[in-house]
Amino acid sequence: MKKLLPFLFFPVIIFLAGCAHTNELAKYDLSGKGILFSNHVSANASKLQFVNHTPAKQEKEKSDVLSAIASIGSDILSESSKSKITDAVSTDSIASYVSEGLKNALIIFLKINPVNSVNENPQFVVETTIDKCQLVTGTDHVSISVQASSRIIDRNSGNIVWDDNETETVPVEENYANDKDNSSTLNKVISAVQLSSLSEKEIQKVVNEAAKNAGRKIGETFREDVIKLKNK
Repeated sequence: MKKLLPFLFFPVIIFLAGCAHTNELAKYDLSGKGILFSNHVSANASKLQFVNHTPAKQEKEKSDVLSAIASIGSDILSESSKSKITDAVSTDSIASYVSEGLKNALIIFLKINPVNSVNENPQFVVETTIDKCQLVTGTDHVSISVQASSRIIDRNSGNIVWDDNETETVPVEENYANDKDNSSTLNKVISAVQLSSLSEKEIQKVVNEAAKNAGRKIGETFREDVIKLKNK
């Protein structure tokens, strides 16, 4: 039962992640300033983790035979299949996709100047960290879950100006219609076994979409805080 708790209370976790953040924008002037972007991956997210999720009620109702047939989750994936999926996923790339969400918001709303090196003497640093990256499988679905956090740091004082963390879960069967290379195979995926049959490029599309969505959420939280600041 303990293993199910993180998923049973998943909506609560997202709510807390979206609201409990630091906002000290009123104390610092970021407009037009030089900002260095730095991406990191925590030890827990260095590799894609495989997690099974089967609601207790469904598990109880299934017979042993049906359970064996329906449970096409990560527990029956071969090691070679798991390796194929993990090899296709670059957590460093995921960090970059998430970071883009906040960077775009900073450029659009505060017209900041992104720099490539500390030698350019940026006034602020934006750190984005991938805290968790999971392939979540159930009896009839598979999703990619990305947990990430971003923070803006004042280089002069070392103080945290702003931070936020988000968790984004994207169903693998989701159709990314705007992708020219999108295939019918990708649209129909419902299990980890089927996911392992996709090409490396298709697997990357699914994972990167989750990272982009997490980045957009962080960027949207920042936009809302900028609006609050301007309306004071």
